[in-house]
Amino acid sequence: MSQTALSSGLGAGTVPAAKPQVRWGAILLLRAWPVLAIGLLLLVAWYGLSLHGNWPQGQHAAPPHAGFWQVAGQAMQLDNPWVPPPHQVVHSLWNGLFGPQDAPDAVRIHLGTTAGEAGLGLLCGSVLGLLIATLFVHVRVLELGFLPYVVASQTVPVLALAPILISLVGLGLAAKVLVATYLVFFAVTVSAVKGFRSADALAHELMRSYAANPWQIYWKLRFPAALPYIFTGLKIGSTAALVGAIVAELVGSEYGLGALLVAGTNFNRYLLLWSAMLAASLLGLAAYLAIATLERLVVRVPRTAL
Repeated sequence: MSQTALSSGLGAGTVPAAKPQVRWGAILLLRAWPVLAIGLLLLVAWYGLSLHGNWPQGQHAAPPHAGFWQVAGQAMQLDNPWVPPPHQVVHSLWNGLFGPQDAPDAVRIHLGTTAGEAGLGLLCGSVLGLLIATLFVHVRVLELGFLPYVVASQTVPVLALAPILISLVGLGLAAKVLVATYLVFFAVTVSAVKGFRSADALAHELMRSYAANPWQIYWKLRFPAALPYIFTGLKIGSTAALVGAIVAELVGSEYGLGALLVAGTNFNRYLLLWSAMLAASLLGLAAYLAIATLERLVVRVPRTAL
């Protein structure tokens, strides 16, 4: 038998190697256990802080000469604890989200108001940031002249800026959106400028050699290269917009999570205060995860080994 026939026979009998199966359960567990572990530690710390903060109230509510567990039980089920435990905060938030809509502390009404204001602020701040970054990249003189003022604008405390804007445009939607826009545009501007300048220099020269105009270079080279940086700015801006909307609601607003925070502080309604803070945290997390999911759908990132 010839060597060619032998090699062909061996090739015919060779079984193709099976592709390695992706164990999604193991991957999810590998990525989720640090989050779950830290969350458990935070939950234990929260209960400990609640027990410590509510101990005087628990001693007052418990019978005389009560033991540790009796006082602890009373401290964990007070009607208006100073530091509400997690289960009471979650129960209060659940009632605020799914309880009667006409209730004064219906969180879902205020949550929707703040979400709308933060969303508009994120949209306006992102558009403004992209426009400024585009001008800075294409007109060097504008960057040299205006960048120091853009940086200096972020040194103004938002707590001082919010009353000024409200005095100028009133207590309506515009003031909240302006404060949110103010906090968003800087992160998007800086990220976008960095991204626009990260485009491959050789690809830029190649497009210029083919007589591509600046508009074509921008959309086909600079903008795709800047997408990861832009999404980084958007993820930062999503939480900043929420902070800006809530801060603006602290001044004279009737609706919004900021108004709930003011009501909880003024009337010593600590459960309402903590449930509003939890709602704001969940809203910010949801906005961040939504942008991160959109980034995975839009930006093509090379897969790396786990």
